[in-house]
Amino acid sequence: MALLVPAGASAAEWEISVGGYMEQYLAFSSADIGGAADRDGVDAAVGTEFYFRPSITLDNGLTFGADLSLEGSASTTGDADGGIDEAFVFVRGSFGEILIGEQELAGSRLTPRPPGAYFPGPDASILSINSGSIGNFIPFSGAVGGVETGDDVYRGTLGSSFASIAGGDNQPSITYFTPRFAGFQLGLSYARDSSSSLTGSSTYTDLRNIFDIGANYVNSFGDFDVAISARWGTAENRFDPRADPQLWGAGISVERGGFTIGGSWAESRGSSRARNDGVAYEVGISYETGPWTFAFSHFHGQNTDNEHIGFGPEERLETFQLGVSYDLNYGATRVESPFSLAWADKAEIFGSITAVNFDEDVGDPGFGTPGNDVDGFVIGTGFRLSF
Repeated sequence: MALLVPAGASAAEWEISVGGYMEQYLAFSSADIGGAADRDGVDAAVGTEFYFRPSITLDNGLTFGADLSLEGSASTTGDADGGIDEAFVFVRGSFGEILIGEQELAGSRLTPRPPGAYFPGPDASILSINSGSIGNFIPFSGAVGGVETGDDVYRGTLGSSFASIAGGDNQPSITYFTPRFAGFQLGLSYARDSSSSLTGSSTYTDLRNIFDIGANYVNSFGDFDVAISARWGTAENRFDPRADPQLWGAGISVERGGFTIGGSWAESRGSSRARNDGVAYEVGISYETGPWTFAFSHFHGQNTDNEHIGFGPEERLETFQLGVSYDLNYGATRVESPFSLAWADKAEIFGSITAVNFDEDVGDPGFGTPGNDVDGFVIGTGFRLSF
């Protein structure tokens, strides 16, 4: 939704975009956890995000603006979260774009989202298999010490192929994007240090001089729409000069005649004691016909076992998801954000079936004990309103 606000008789006009989404999900989940009580039952969860984007284009062609996003989530388990997601200012012109503030780093922003990665929406939802969100319904471990999840799930290689070198979704940073030329665009982000406060991920807060570089190619060839990306990130460890982490990633999406197929991959190496080392990938396919969308995706993530850092054991997460959605407001005008996120006026009902397996090489008490093995599934339905 966009509003035009006059700034004066001879001045440029402010354009203000206001929008967001809200989704409610009701699901039955079942988890078989070795060495712990099974967890079966019905859970309800809600996810929301609202954005406010004012901008003004001057007579010299430069556009100045800001982006403020507020998000929140809650479930019947008592988990709740909310706050500012992104907050940055930008200037855009023939030279490209400069963004300053709390934002997603360039490499991740330029990576195409595979079909089904964030089902049912273009942004991470409460049941996304490529964001660690499915852990809201299936605990990945818990046999010993009440540990509910493996480490490095959110924006780490155990839970997402959109892993961040800084260990979090958004970072206070400076980002530059070149103009798109012949389908190519480059992006570079710099952050002085990490603002991550992830539990059990202290190595992220040890990082400084964080660089994240990305490039993508977007073009159409006849009936095919193609997007390909690559990224690389690095940082300095202020306490261990031998442990400067690096992150590589790539993504691809191909669309034709309602079908979309794609995937993304990320690998992290060089962190202190291999704490955040790992690899993740996701592949998916979707088909859109009229108001209907069908999607199937698979995610694989693995990293160093968070209870045995420095000794070699790993933990792995495998997730499969089948989803279908129906847009009750089919035919509404689609809105493209200048920052890669596609929003539309939609009122969708959706359903999904998700299968999860988590396993560890070694049990939490130490070598000689069997690792946690968690098998579970989530089946449910929901409603998503995008505006």
